[in-house]
Amino acid sequence: MMNRCMKSLARARGSAGRALVLALVAVGGAGCGGPRMEVYTNPQADLSFYERVGVVPFRTLAVDRMAGEKFTTEFNTALLASELFEVVDFGVFVSDVAKVMGTRSPVEGLSAEQVKQIATAAGVQGLFVGTVSDYQMMSTPSGQFPVVTVEVRFLDAETANVVWSASVTERGGPKTPVIGLGEIHTLGELSQKVARTLVDKLK
Repeated sequence: MMNRCMKSLARARGSAGRALVLALVAVGGAGCGGPRMEVYTNPQADLSFYERVGVVPFRTLAVDRMAGEKFTTEFNTALLASELFEVVDFGVFVSDVAKVMGTRSPVEGLSAEQVKQIATAAGVQGLFVGTVSDYQMMSTPSGQFPVVTVEVRFLDAETANVVWSASVTERGGPKTPVIGLGEIHTLGELSQKVARTLVDKLK
């Protein structure tokens, strides 16, 4: 991908074109690169069947113990903005999860029976569950940049089968003395971008 982007830019004539190529190299290919991402859709599933869904609080394996809560908020917001589904109010849904699980905290895993019980309590056809495994600021000689790694699954309410799944690792760009060129420097901004990227893959 990077080579194709560089070749395309190299076609630009004159000093302006050369300067743009050098700028792109300086920031690690911003605009041409993208997140490392894997997406799975169950070939037997029909996403258009699901109208009302809920988002279970994401677990966190990251150093920041609040990473799951922070990213859940961003994902829930992106899902609402997409208007792909009717999304149950998050506070109400967490209460429904707590009725079944006995806790409002993220849970290690859900059995098929628990998925069905939560779905029945909330009146949904599917649940989003996820894990944040990396959520931190990395330091380099060029400065600090954010890194986020998330895995999200969408489960059918009746069977607990995985309907859709995606995992993504995305990083922002270290600060440069001259150009920003679309760089992201905070975990909040990067979380919003990752959440939107994941939801876009549902469309």
